[in-house]
Amino acid sequence: MPTVQISLLPGRTPEKKEQLIVKVTDAVAEALQISKERVHIILYEIPKENIAHGGVPLSKINP
Repeated sequence: MPTVQISLLPGRTPEKKEQLIVKVTDAVAEALQISKERVHIILYEIPKENIAHGGVPLSKINP
């Protein structure tokens, strides 16, 4: 039972997140030759102030 964890910034619509889940599930199931029902996807939405690039929070780079 593979579990895929994806971290992303907040702001995507539920429809976009569902599209991501479907496509990742399909890719994992095909690559591992397993049923889609065995694939678990976890989306983590992380605020910009909790992610940094080069020591600078993303909230200050891309407000």
